[in-house]
Amino acid sequence: MSVLNGIAEASMQDAIEKVKALPHYATIGEWVMTDARHDSTSNAFHTTVPCITGSTCRIVGTSTVSRAEHGVAQTREIVCTRKVMADVVARGLNVTEVAHDFQSQVTRFVTDELRAINSYDTWHGTKNVVKEMKKICSGTVANRNKSWFTELSDKMKSTKTHLYWCMKNCTGNAHDLRVMIMNISRHYQGDHQGCHYESRCCLPGYVPKRKLLSDPAAIRALEGALTRTSIYRYAAHYCRCRDTYWIESFNHQLLTYLSKRVHFGMTLMNLAVLDWNENVQRAATSHRVVVQGDEEEGSNDDGIFVPGLEDGDFVDDDADDNDDDDDNDDDDDNDDDNDDDDDNDDAEDIVEDEM
Repeated sequence: MSVLNGIAEASMQDAIEKVKALPHYATIGEWVMTDARHDSTSNAFHTTVPCITGSTCRIVGTSTVSRAEHGVAQTREIVCTRKVMADVVARGLNVTEVAHDFQSQVTRFVTDELRAINSYDTWHGTKNVVKEMKKICSGTVANRNKSWFTELSDKMKSTKTHLYWCMKNCTGNAHDLRVMIMNISRHYQGDHQGCHYESRCCLPGYVPKRKLLSDPAAIRALEGALTRTSIYRYAAHYCRCRDTYWIESFNHQLLTYLSKRVHFGMTLMNLAVLDWNENVQRAATSHRVVVQGDEEEGSNDDGIFVPGLEDGDFVDDDADDNDDDDDNDDDDDNDDDNDDDDDNDDAEDIVEDEM
């Protein structure tokens, strides 16, 4: 175990050295992401918090705390986070920002003790937007245009997309993020002065796909829903648009080595770290594309090597669907026609098509 632990430590140290060699590190340091993973769902025996760099997506530290060390699983994440961040800093990484899902104890630790910038994951920030929008976009007939509004019925999912766009394009400014979020309401009213000049709504001939807002009550309801989102309320933590899906992927990969039904040790954890650091962001060695026909080999429009295509050609995904529709039409004709002669004619047509 000591040998494997040494190899894992060397792998994480090497990941830190690669980050230090990046051009931006000398001026702004590095941002990392953390997240807790429990070995079972009820009063977990072990809790692990890995730390992944945002630039290279490699593991630079892990910490595991057992029930014997800290008895309450619900508050064990902050204990693990303190431990792993201390190890990462001790290895020489200048951590200037930490991204995580919405965890208040971790937020206080990052801002008060670590003296770093705190960021929240964008997916966790938007996952309840549709649920909040549903309250004003749909409901009973009796409450129509009272608690919910027909003008908002087609804007439930698109509002979530707008929020993602706002976080991505606010250039790290919390005030600009709030302004862009409130511009969503003006955009749906047909006022595009605050929209980005490259957006489709600012191009000549733009025709909106959704209903324009004109009801003042609906406009107030939409603006109220936008201001209640965690993205608007905590804009300073969302304006850098940090995603932690890499650490979610690592926690999922841990299931290969550390089953939630088995209490685990550090040996398997070290194997998982080595596997991840060796293979993360590895270039794909092959692409599997199914192509019908005996044409020459080439590449499709996406630049992916596709057997059976000439350069510039593309796979017509609708071709098979059209063939299936034709077959279904023939079957319907056979069912509806009771004449034996017509049945024979249809059968002959099918044989000829197959030939």
